[in-house]
Amino acid sequence: MLNKTHRDTESFLRQIQNLLPVFDSNALPQEPLPKERWAQLMDEGICLPAIPVSHEGRHNHREMCEVIEMMSEYNLPLGMYTMIVTVLFLRNVALSGSSRLQAEVFEDFLENPVIGGIAFTEPEHGSSLSRMKTTYEEQDGSYYVRGSKHWQAFSAQADWWIVCARQYAGKQFGYFVHRRSDGGFVTTEVYDSLGLKNLGYGLNEIDIRVAPHRRLDKRRTGLGDTAEILCASRFSKAAMSSGFLRRLYREALSQTQNRQIGEGSLYDIEYVRYKVSRIRNHYVICNALYHHLLLEEDYTCDISGSMFASLATKVLSSELMLDSAIDYQQLCGGEGYRTGADNIAAHALLDARVYTIFDGTNDLLCQHLADIALHEMHVGGFANLRDVLQANPYSRFAAAQASQFYDIDTQNLNQAGRVVLGRMLSRIFGLDCLVRRAQRLHQMPGAGLVARDHESQARYDRRDIRQASKLLMLNLNALREELDYVQSDACA
Repeated sequence: MLNKTHRDTESFLRQIQNLLPVFDSNALPQEPLPKERWAQLMDEGICLPAIPVSHEGRHNHREMCEVIEMMSEYNLPLGMYTMIVTVLFLRNVALSGSSRLQAEVFEDFLENPVIGGIAFTEPEHGSSLSRMKTTYEEQDGSYYVRGSKHWQAFSAQADWWIVCARQYAGKQFGYFVHRRSDGGFVTTEVYDSLGLKNLGYGLNEIDIRVAPHRRLDKRRTGLGDTAEILCASRFSKAAMSSGFLRRLYREALSQTQNRQIGEGSLYDIEYVRYKVSRIRNHYVICNALYHHLLLEEDYTCDISGSMFASLATKVLSSELMLDSAIDYQQLCGGEGYRTGADNIAAHALLDARVYTIFDGTNDLLCQHLADIALHEMHVGGFANLRDVLQANPYSRFAAAQASQFYDIDTQNLNQAGRVVLGRMLSRIFGLDCLVRRAQRLHQMPGAGLVARDHESQARYDRRDIRQASKLLMLNLNALREELDYVQSDACA
């Protein structure tokens, strides 16, 4: 383990990358990942970037991102799997755990192929976490946590959990770390999810006693700490979408060039080439989002101040993933609608579909984005949304292109209008990331810090960035028309 701890970043990432082909989505069964397969990844140090150096880890934000991005190219569900263990579980123990808790958790992760998950969502309330019924109360020097949680990844497999609960006789929320072997965390139903089969979802009943040192030191009012935790998760969609769309582009290009149509190939058809180029443009956009995460955010710190960027990242990346998965399935024809074919279209679509739903459905997050912008407009005394965009650090480079925001009547926006406006804001953030990506392209021409296995298809140039920007502008124009429509009497 010490050898893995002291490797330079490039050597460490290449060692992990060399292992990934055996975890390809075409090779693994569509079922929860067996512990012995997870052990292979753990042996290569896949969790070390999330563990502090003081506990023999690497504690490296960029390595966390790179591992998730590279994994998602080979297997999108395992990209999510890795993110949950590192970014959601280990990161929060490192940021907010007591020294005693950190010693317990990190020692276990260094010595055993264990899994950590988070338990937030409840059967009756979904995204409305403020209404959760799981409660905690302090008695006899311990915390007692009781309730039900569902849609947890690794519901029946995880060894460690972070459980969020509401104070029994108060409004405070607490975050408690529990080891499954201590009892009281019981899986009562295993869900048959449509996608992400490697993660294993289900329903859990919780009745646990938690020692004081296992409560995370998160003391914001309300659900402020949950918002910060979800910021990190939402940002991770940039890494997953970048790797996933690079794979889809490669698969779509191969599928269309090798499928014979008469004397030529499917790729000879002009509209087919457009569809393939659209997937590539989506990859370029998501890789630009990824470079924002890689270079301008930091998982080793509190990132609650990046709420706008995290919401925009999740909305835009997940919608481009879904659009591209649909395009890829169309290019595969009937063979893309069954499992066991010589393509990944069926599972790619099922896996990508859920990304617009979890971590808050996209429509909900779009409304939140709009509310942030409207609040900034009110507090800052700005005359219009264009001025807000010029002042916002996440949109100032793209604001000059944003003619779609010039004459929006912000005083009379209805709820549907705020959802569409939020979606427009996610596209402006994407354009801003593309501008910044173009500025750095000569310094980092590849997908990330190290060359990818299919490096020629991972790279792109300024012309590709211009084409991706044009595609986003077309989308913005369409969304502006949709905004005018939902504000009209036609939707009354």
